[in-house]
Amino acid sequence: MSKTKHELILKYIESLAIGAKVSVRQVAKDLAVSEGTAYRAIKQAENRGLVSSIPKVGTIRIEEVGKKKLEDLSLEEIVFIVEGTVVSGQNQLEIAPREFVVASTPELLAEKNIDAQTLVIVSALEQIQRLAIKNQSALLITEGVAMNETMLAQARAYNIPVILTPYDTFVAISMINKAVYERLVQQDLVRVGDIMETDIFYLHSYDTVSDWHEMTLKSHHSRFPVVNGEKELLGMVSPLDVTGLSGSIPLSEVMTTEILTTEAEQLVSHLSRLLVWEDCELVPVIDNKRTLVGVVSRQDIIQALQQIQKQPQFGETVDNLTLSGFKLNNGSSNEQVTICGKITQFMVNEQGVASLGALTMIISNTATIAARKILKWQSMIEDCCVYQLRELNVDEEVEVTASFLTVGKRFCKLEVTMTAQNELCCKALLSLRGVKK
Repeated sequence: MSKTKHELILKYIESLAIGAKVSVRQVAKDLAVSEGTAYRAIKQAENRGLVSSIPKVGTIRIEEVGKKKLEDLSLEEIVFIVEGTVVSGQNQLEIAPREFVVASTPELLAEKNIDAQTLVIVSALEQIQRLAIKNQSALLITEGVAMNETMLAQARAYNIPVILTPYDTFVAISMINKAVYERLVQQDLVRVGDIMETDIFYLHSYDTVSDWHEMTLKSHHSRFPVVNGEKELLGMVSPLDVTGLSGSIPLSEVMTTEILTTEAEQLVSHLSRLLVWEDCELVPVIDNKRTLVGVVSRQDIIQALQQIQKQPQFGETVDNLTLSGFKLNNGSSNEQVTICGKITQFMVNEQGVASLGALTMIISNTATIAARKILKWQSMIEDCCVYQLRELNVDEEVEVTASFLTVGKRFCKLEVTMTAQNELCCKALLSLRGVKK
């Protein structure tokens, strides 16, 4: 299967050494593509965390954020950020300092518990430099000041990293802080690709129920994606599908074909919300050609969300904050879907009542959930008309029901109603277009 130009460029960027500069012109020249194609691919690589644009330096190849801790900013990356020159410890640049220390006097630095995992940021104060070398701490010397030859010899003898930067201390710290902040911003929305398992156990459509039994013994799992010869996802097989069946029956006859799938760029928080509406333990991850590239389990998602909650710098999407307290109602059927939840403080406007924007968000999400549950569509809203009949207050319980009016091959219309205390509060008419099935 031939790769697209974008895939070839991304593969090329992945092959570059960490810290290598990436330019549109050079990529276009090396791969014989247009500069426009190279620019779009580099932007995609930046979104994936393969490269980073650093002011006054340019775009450089970085280690993928998803494969390292957020705080692990290596000395090599710091060199590029501050446009530094390494005068000692060149083979120690892969170290990621545990902490950064700035001290104006030796006394203040002596109070710190500095060691080989510390980066000391200092200007021309030789006493501080000497104390840092004594504790074998890495040094970032600002203002372009050359290091004393005697201390530099000591640093080289102990193989201690020493970096010189032309910027003053304040500017250097600001540049490092900006790089860390940008990394946090890129990671505050954790994606499926960050947590998915790529070492996958899967079966082929021509395999049999007996093959399923053998795979369960080999892998200690019981649910497997089913693919064809080109690894295109066809369905899933679980114990429920094969229980009591003859071992000679091919999986193509028993597998479940209407399954929830996701893509690597999907937000984990969004996928977790889908799992509220879908009863599944394992979700296949596919690319735009439905090729199986990984799997993510319910447990993987729970662990990821727990980790996110422990990190105060991580953000949430407005959709997930709004729908976090809603759940699928047992009254849902093959003709309509109902979700229920509570109006929260997060949804109110300056008057202290639920804003029309929050209500519209709940209504539109209910419609897309209905398209997913009943039509097995991933859909886009093309038109939405909402009528609010009365105000909703904080802590009011609401029920939102989506019912289909018309359904075409790739187009449908729904009526969505929102009630509180058996009173109609909102009514909406939506048009949806199916984009994937």
